[in-house]
Amino acid sequence: MKFLDNIENGSINIKRMGIIKALFVMVISILLEELGQMPVEFLNLFSGRFEKIVPYVVFVFGVLVKYYVIIILFKWLSNKSDEQKSKHYVYFDEYAYAALMIIAFRLIFDNSVIFWVSNIHMPNFINESFSELYVSPIMLILSVTVVAPIYEEIIFRGLLLKGMSKSINKWTALVISALLFALVHMNVPQGINAFFLGLTLGFIYLRTGSIYLSIFAHFVNNFLAVFISSIFSLISGKYAIEIHGLFLLVGIILLDIACGRHNSNKTNIQPKIYKKYMEM
Repeated sequence: MKFLDNIENGSINIKRMGIIKALFVMVISILLEELGQMPVEFLNLFSGRFEKIVPYVVFVFGVLVKYYVIIILFKWLSNKSDEQKSKHYVYFDEYAYAALMIIAFRLIFDNSVIFWVSNIHMPNFINESFSELYVSPIMLILSVTVVAPIYEEIIFRGLLLKGMSKSINKWTALVISALLFALVHMNVPQGINAFFLGLTLGFIYLRTGSIYLSIFAHFVNNFLAVFISSIFSLISGKYAIEIHGLFLLVGIILLDIACGRHNSNKTNIQPKIYKKYMEM
């Protein structure tokens, strides 16, 4: 997808936006997505006759709708940059840093905040949406670990966070973008998780300037949330609190290592890029 390269390399300029405009953009993206899904409702008339293929058709159509929503938003919120940009290289250690940040986040969240969140009732329409995805394991994996990370990172980090950080303090923009990311999930349990995840992903994006890294980090998070996080809920018995506490401590240590590692490497990023530039 060329617009991902354009975001990464700064070939296009994301326009400045304030908090009100960012909220408006989020609402518009939701409305466009809902309007785009209206033809899918027509398939429900034939769901009895074509019950097995309808979920796959809905999935493919949903991906197309998301793609065109992104195109519309880019036409509205960006313009071509006049500056000559050098190619942005992302190195292996930066991917390792992003993965470590997310692993730390999941260990901390799944062994602390989750105990409160799990007691909050999940709306029926959310449960129904998940049940539709579970019709096919392939569709579940693609939706959660591929489509969602790309779509959500482009909108919330590539557009909203980047646009707001040009208009207001970048750390304020980080918190606001995380709040908007929580709101778009339209339920409290997922919203709480999304807020803290949004802070983590936004932090990665602000520190690295790479949309690829934030997408990768989102992928890692969703993969862990689907296939690993449920294991922590199985921990029980006499020493359950101690075990959860141990995982929480490991998460805090990993988070400290990730942040410290990134800070120590910041001075090494420019020489690497400069070296690549000189070799061209």
